[in-house]
Amino acid sequence: MGILEPELTPYLEQLRGLPFVTEAELTHRPPAPPFETVLHLRTQRRLHELLVVVTRTHLTRPLVDGILGQAAQFPDRPWILFAPHIGRPLGQYLATHEVNYVDEIGNCRLQLEQDHIAWIEGRRPTARKQRGRGVGKAGYQVMFAILAQPDLLDEPVRAIAQAAGVSKNTAATTVARLTEEGLVGRGRTRRQVLARQTILDRWLTGYANTVRPRLLVGTFRTRDTDPEALENRIQTVLHDAKPWAWGGGAAAMRLTGFYRGPETVLHAAAWQKEDAIRLQAVRADDGPLIVLGVPGEVAFRGAVPRTVHPLLVYTELLTAGGERASETAEEIRSKYLQI
Repeated sequence: MGILEPELTPYLEQLRGLPFVTEAELTHRPPAPPFETVLHLRTQRRLHELLVVVTRTHLTRPLVDGILGQAAQFPDRPWILFAPHIGRPLGQYLATHEVNYVDEIGNCRLQLEQDHIAWIEGRRPTARKQRGRGVGKAGYQVMFAILAQPDLLDEPVRAIAQAAGVSKNTAATTVARLTEEGLVGRGRTRRQVLARQTILDRWLTGYANTVRPRLLVGTFRTRDTDPEALENRIQTVLHDAKPWAWGGGAAAMRLTGFYRGPETVLHAAAWQKEDAIRLQAVRADDGPLIVLGVPGEVAFRGAVPRTVHPLLVYTELLTAGGERASETAEEIRSKYLQI
């Protein structure tokens, strides 16, 4: 029944080390995304079957919320998360959602119905040898571009670079790295993304930790009393003076009609000090207006006018966090994204 998954072996070894687990194996049945495989755990009492979500990158709250949103579509199926490292804060966050998880060093939460429960936290990973240079902001923008518009992979590298807002060398190097890892490759007739979920996981992590901090122009407050008034002011002042579009909840409301939230996210290609002056906007750490740049011109290819690409809306909602934002992100994912 078992299959050999070398990269998943550390998780199986940690599970096999639990006192009530007598056997842990994986089988390749074709579960729906985000599940990759099926875990069979045998105890002295019975055999338990759990669907498995695997993340191959650093775990963040936006990434966790995205996983929770997808898994919520299968409320009657028990599942477990495999991730390289799950620290105490994220472990406790997962526990509040009653999620089973295990990492490579033995942090875990595992509840098998009413039979057994294990909860281990606080273990820290040892330092790993660096494998070349890490992915920077420009590399993540290439990932965003090919997720947002996969047919770019069959275009000249300059088209990928232009869409991502990076140099041709960065575009070529990033695509080559993804190809070497087996995440991008040739299908039956053309080059394509072979592992969308893995690249998406990397993008979500990279956006939260690397890309968004460098895109952030600032947070502002105006004299407007509600989001609608603020939107009207922005539309009147900016009009068509420069490329700009709504993101976050403002875009989500236009895409789904479900949720907006208190913040107004504005993505602008070339924000200047004079724009804030014309909007009568002053910097404020808790201001409701969040101004961001864009991860390449492909970001302006929205599904409806004056919105950024649904993938960027999805990403911003997960970054913002909160139950309603996460639910709306999942609705956008299922309706607009082939991921």
